Amino acid sequence: MLLKYLQNVQQGKPVNYQKMLALLPPAFYQRRTELFKVKASGAGKWQVSIADPALFEALLQSAQAPTDRVTASLQGDSHRVQTSHCYLLVYHAGCAGPRPDLLLAAGSTEGTGQAQLSLGFTPKPTLLLIENEENFFRYPQVLTLCRQMLAESFALEHCDVALAAGSRIGSALLNPLLTGYQQIFCAFDFDSAGLEVFDHLHKRYGDKVRFVVPPDLTPWLSGFRAEPKSAAQLQRALELADQHQLYGLAQALLTTKRFLEQEVLLTA
Repeated sequence: MLLKYLQNVQQGKPVNYQKMLALLPPAFYQRRTELFKVKASGAGKWQVSIADPALFEALLQSAQAPTDRVTASLQGDSHRVQTSHCYLLVYHAGCAGPRPDLLLAAGSTEGTGQAQLSLGFTPKPTLLLIENEENFFRYPQVLTLCRQMLAESFALEHCDVALAAGSRIGSALLNPLLTGYQQIFCAFDFDSAGLEVFDHLHKRYGDKVRFVVPPDLTPWLSGFRAEPKSAAQLQRALELADQHQLYGLAQALLTTKRFLEQEVLLTA
């Protein structure tokens, strides 16, 4: 928004001066009288001209799309830029107790840059992503559930287990890590949010990403207890389930009109 105001000033167009001032970074606000010459041109409009071209150019540069979160915060919205660090909690074969390991990804994904990984283990071919903390810290039960649902072997000897923490797993900083796995299984809630994150990962990494859900959900239907907040949420979940050919899940959603939260499965 600030950039648009400054471009109008450059082009000699009237602007709402007070609104523009409210958008200025503090350092430039303090020097506003050095920056601009102002003349009223109508109700709520001012003709603003540049008083100090060099200072104005510095302001213009700062208003461009930020490349880091600190700059973005000075422009009023740090969320415009991803963080320069991202971490995952991971259980792997080298974990001797209940405390998980920590993996750190740091750097920038701008241009040709690639994040650097700091990890104290050699990744296995398979990764199991668990959406929420309760299930993650009780991962042995989740591994058992995955074996039951997919009739495949899940054990730390050949499978790492990471806390997806909602959309955090979608960070571009984690690309070098996730690209290296041969298989990625997603143990997420059976709801629109869980399916959205799965859909995002599938689009980025392809068919090696699989949603942990059995073909027939009949034994687990009683666990569908969470009521969608809106009809649109349920519809979106149905669309994504159909799109990814999770027909058993789509049928369960249609039958119960409810979602299943992963914690429910811990009671099985």
